[in-house]
Amino acid sequence: MEGFDLNSLMRPKRVCLCKMVTEKELVDAIREGAHTIEELREKTRASTGCGTCAVQVYHILQRELQNLAERKAQ
Repeated sequence: MEGFDLNSLMRPKRVCLCKMVTEKELVDAIREGAHTIEELREKTRASTGCGTCAVQVYHILQRELQNLAERKAQ
């Protein structure tokens, strides 16, 4: 793998490799109002290719919605 740096492809951390969507882009979209998996897919196009990342996208959505709820409760 001479001349090929796999880490450079993963930084920033890409959740969806098909559409090159980063975790930060997903988090930003959630904070901007994408509160369902459908809204998140529409806004970022994550998990609209092969679908391998769908579970990870869902977990990020759930985590960030929980974080938002906790911030509102404070």
